[in-house]
Amino acid sequence: MYKVFYASRNACRARWGPVAACIMPSLSFLALCALAFCPSSYGATRQFSVVLTWSTGSPDGFEKQQILVNGQLPGPALVIDQDDDVEGGQFLVTNKLNVDTAVHFHGIEQLNTPWSDGVPGLSQKPIEAGCQWLYKWKATEYGTYWYHAHYQSQVFDGMFGPIYIKPRAFEPKPFNVITSDQNALDAILKAEENPQFVMISDWMHLTSQQHRQVQEDSNVDIFCTNSILFNGKGRVNCLSEPEQRAALAPPFQELFNGPLRGQWLSPNGCLPFGPFSQGNATLNLDAIPRDLVTDCSATDTPQQEFQVDPRSRWASFNFISVTGIQAPIISIDEHPMWVYAVDGRYVQPVKVNGLHIFSGERYSVMVQLDKREGSYTMRASNFGLNQLISGFATVSYTSGGHDKNSDNENRDSGSKHHDWNGGHWQEGHGNGGKGYGWKGGRGRGHKEGIGRYNRHFKRDSQPYYTYGGFPVSPEVVTLNESQIVPFHNIPPAQEIAQTHILRLSRFGKPWLWSLDGDETYPMFPTEYAEDAPLLYYPESTEANNQNLVIKTQNDTWIDIVFVVVDLNGPPHPMHKHSNKGYLVGRGVGPWNWSSVAEAAAAQPQSFNFDDPPYRDGFTTLPSAGAPTWLTMRYHVVNPGAFMLHCHIQSHLSGGMALAFLDGVDEFPAIPAEYGSEGQGNGMGGHDRPGGHLGSYH
Repeated sequence: MYKVFYASRNACRARWGPVAACIMPSLSFLALCALAFCPSSYGATRQFSVVLTWSTGSPDGFEKQQILVNGQLPGPALVIDQDDDVEGGQFLVTNKLNVDTAVHFHGIEQLNTPWSDGVPGLSQKPIEAGCQWLYKWKATEYGTYWYHAHYQSQVFDGMFGPIYIKPRAFEPKPFNVITSDQNALDAILKAEENPQFVMISDWMHLTSQQHRQVQEDSNVDIFCTNSILFNGKGRVNCLSEPEQRAALAPPFQELFNGPLRGQWLSPNGCLPFGPFSQGNATLNLDAIPRDLVTDCSATDTPQQEFQVDPRSRWASFNFISVTGIQAPIISIDEHPMWVYAVDGRYVQPVKVNGLHIFSGERYSVMVQLDKREGSYTMRASNFGLNQLISGFATVSYTSGGHDKNSDNENRDSGSKHHDWNGGHWQEGHGNGGKGYGWKGGRGRGHKEGIGRYNRHFKRDSQPYYTYGGFPVSPEVVTLNESQIVPFHNIPPAQEIAQTHILRLSRFGKPWLWSLDGDETYPMFPTEYAEDAPLLYYPESTEANNQNLVIKTQNDTWIDIVFVVVDLNGPPHPMHKHSNKGYLVGRGVGPWNWSSVAEAAAAQPQSFNFDDPPYRDGFTTLPSAGAPTWLTMRYHVVNPGAFMLHCHIQSHLSGGMALAFLDGVDEFPAIPAEYGSEGQGNGMGGHDRPGGHLGSYH
């Protein structure tokens, strides 16, 4: 077993001086942590407090070190109203870890508060072990967001929680597209006001620092996880080789008849670590702890149960992908979903059976509760070549009390074997899982002939997708990103001030990555310029590194072109901090143009300037033997220092990031409490506590 690798510096008082807010337990602090709910009023000031601690836990049945937020995984939900101020002492982070950290509010634009974006080395110094930091920002936009660690890869360790900003009462809503029945509309509005949060995470049996160390020691990009969790609950599912062969999606099956002939998946469904997935690098596969990375031992831990009351007629689910690697197809058996918001913003509602969600993305869906009472499986089936893996939860109809996001245990009963194609599998015989690209025969958890797996139905609900994320029939509709049309559409401008063409690729080693092709953004062992954040020092040597920093002028439009040049490059879910951008184009093949306008003239079918998706996440296509590209356009309206990066945590920690110094001609003055010797402290004279920071389990 690996140890947790801690690397702490001196106490914060020695570094920060007398302004440091080191932890001193007090009645007032404990009262702040208790956080009573108060009736909301728009434009109020809200107070919240989170305490970060290490704890030993086993959310999928395997015990490991994890980070808890206020003693829970995931962290408590932050529910506020649009126009509320999360300031004046109201998002207080107490770091009881023995490592540095920081908190980013994913999707929050931080209008006029760039010092609260939560990126060490860019918008702040890290929160040292034993210290506190006070974040201040205004809820300028409605919708679903989330908060999470932005120090190295602590998201992998469990440091995340949901944010929901309720829209203003007069905000136009798109629900007339779903129905014209007034009673149904009333039920839909009520469901939107009380959504169920669904945080989908992938879980490793390594800590984030152990994962990084294994990558360095083995020279391997470790792109697999052990389980997929719903709201911090799940199981390790193990398939025998016959089950794997039945479940693997047809597009991926073809590779094992071609470049991967003679090889097969690991016991936990992982793609072999070899030239196809790692490039022409020298690998040290013996440095990979197989029992923690590629073997499989099935568990039978409780799964998340979402209770819904059919008398409510409709339920709203806010899906938030907090995965570090996986990109699952999300579906609810026998229940179509109306997608009505994407990355927090209303869209023209689209009826689908499932949606492909990448790291950092959020989708709000409305589900009609018109089926017979019972339990229906919610699925997160990874649809990617990296790993055959799925996670499950249950949506249960109840009559009577509606215990939203129930903590009831969901243990399966019954004896029927369900296969991974959506039908019924007859027991067969496998080879014990040989030929995975590393030494060994059968993996842990596999018996001769039959793989151990977990039956996940309380009843035989009928799936739309297989265990491998493939539709069970041609009638199944998966959300296409081209269907995402802003409900309130304002097309992007056509006059562009700058175009930046970024070439996404590995950088010298399988586990190092670059966003510009010339340099990798240093995340380990320390954040880039963490002792002199670029927001504070926009003219420093680091701030003028053109390989890692892009400077823009305020009130200009910028085009970013992402070109995936790796031969077998995975999809890269790029996340833009601060305000959103428009996904105006996407294609396959080399990028041979100097501007987006030139490319659009050559390939008009690949672009949409009229009503493109408007979001903060932009996922590139995988490069299967040919380059792919994606173009994003945004308006510089919020001067500050912000990050653009791949949200796959190992890619981010491997350097796939850039710093944007937006609006350098109008850079803001830094408040004294956030200056070079501050940390947002100054909690006196603030409004009453309010909002809702509570459990959603």
